[in-house]
Amino acid sequence: MRTCRKFVFLAGLLCCLAAAAQSRPNFTGIWKLDAQRSNMPSSSANSVVLYIHQNDPDFHVRRTETQHGKSTAWSAHGHTDGTMVEMKSHDGVKRTHMYWQGSELVLEVKSDGHRGASHTVMRYQLADDGHTLIAQEDDNNHQIKWVFTKSG
Repeated sequence: MRTCRKFVFLAGLLCCLAAAAQSRPNFTGIWKLDAQRSNMPSSSANSVVLYIHQNDPDFHVRRTETQHGKSTAWSAHGHTDGTMVEMKSHDGVKRTHMYWQGSELVLEVKSDGHRGASHTVMRYQLADDGHTLIAQEDDNNHQIKWVFTKSG
């Protein structure tokens, strides 16, 4: 009887773990900003495109913004398994930490550079059967909601 209970418990635990692993989405794709559904400052860019490549645990995101014909880009590389990644460049040191909160992927970026220290938290989630990406950004106490639609 005890063996049967242990088996049922272990089988249930394995099912829960499998369901949790399957509920983690893959954000890979090219995502274009839907400005009407986003909540951004009025001085924001005319267009924003996210390029995401996710091959767990590797995750790379590049955000390209165009405003008045000039483009700027921001990128980050992280590991979805919670491993801290540190990158050094001529601009300083950037540390990324990624982790899952249910089906939401959290990216924390801390930079210590020539322009001072910054801390940005991005929370990524998919909606509309994977056709919409919602990114909640908290950048040094400024909160922005970016809504993107999948391109192609």
